[in-house]
Amino acid sequence: MLDKQRSDSFKTFFYSFYIKRTLRIFPVYFAYILFTILVGIITYPTAWKAPLGIIYELKYFGWMLLTFTYNFKDLYCLFTGYIYAKSYAFPHLWSLSLEEQFYIIVPFMLYFMSIKNLKRLTIAMIIIFPIIRVVGWHWLGTLTDDEMHKSFILYRCTIFQYDSFFYGTFLALFDITWSDKAINRLFYLVVAIFVLTIPINGWMIQQQTGENFIHIITNYDFMTRNGQYIYIDCLVNVLCVLLFYISFRDANRFSIFRNKFIVDVGSRITYSSYVYQYIFIIPVFVFIFPFFFETLNVGRFFAELLSMVISIPCIILLSSYSYNTMESYFLSKKKKYLAKLKK
Repeated sequence: MLDKQRSDSFKTFFYSFYIKRTLRIFPVYFAYILFTILVGIITYPTAWKAPLGIIYELKYFGWMLLTFTYNFKDLYCLFTGYIYAKSYAFPHLWSLSLEEQFYIIVPFMLYFMSIKNLKRLTIAMIIIFPIIRVVGWHWLGTLTDDEMHKSFILYRCTIFQYDSFFYGTFLALFDITWSDKAINRLFYLVVAIFVLTIPINGWMIQQQTGENFIHIITNYDFMTRNGQYIYIDCLVNVLCVLLFYISFRDANRFSIFRNKFIVDVGSRITYSSYVYQYIFIIPVFVFIFPFFFETLNVGRFFAELLSMVISIPCIILLSSYSYNTMESYFLSKKKKYLAKLKK
């Protein structure tokens, strides 16, 4: 809203909005895409071609990666018959597509809508989309029995997930007048409900399948079973809104978010760490984890823990290097282009 007030025209506001986001998002994103293309070319004549699935993904869904529509891939596969979970290299990039699609409407929404109408739209989106998810889950159930596929569509596809961003606008537009005591109670109630969903859903799946309870709740596909994404997203969004409200109203609560080191690291390398993570997750998953789990027989939990201890510092180092050598260059260009707009 401040950018709107500082802009003398929609054109200035529009260009300012996209200059900021393009120079922050695109360099890291396309650097990762180019890196995976290079890996795909190198591994093409080897036995790693099929397990990595990079060439397959680029052949059938590369246009989605380039156009930031990758979060529609799972829905697209439902109707085309393509394999929706073929590649290790790109599964996390759906979220950037969803974010970019939200950015398409944001400039128009912020510039041309009044605060009153923005509030109405925000409330409407927060109410409507959980209903859409419920309807969507049942509709997808008529098309496939693959619960993971259904959940990926529900979790990633814009037509089921657009409300996530409107919780952010809610945070910016609304001032909750409840007492601190009431907000704290609601926060801890939502935390308790969220935590309880784990054993309850695990127990429900165990009753249906007879699987081991610990195996169910620790397995990768746990959140994709039993339609959990229908309501888990709502719980997480409400939890985040309450957490931020409490932090804003009381500087002494959750003060870790104001820690200078954490703020500095978060502003510099969080985004690139997210984009680059699979550069290390894949080799750790293929080589390091099996070594600890199968060769040394240390147990799944400790094998995963040791794998994280190895991979996380590597991700941080790469992200720091990326920020200092590449991202800072484009961010400096951002200031230059914004200065030209003001003239």
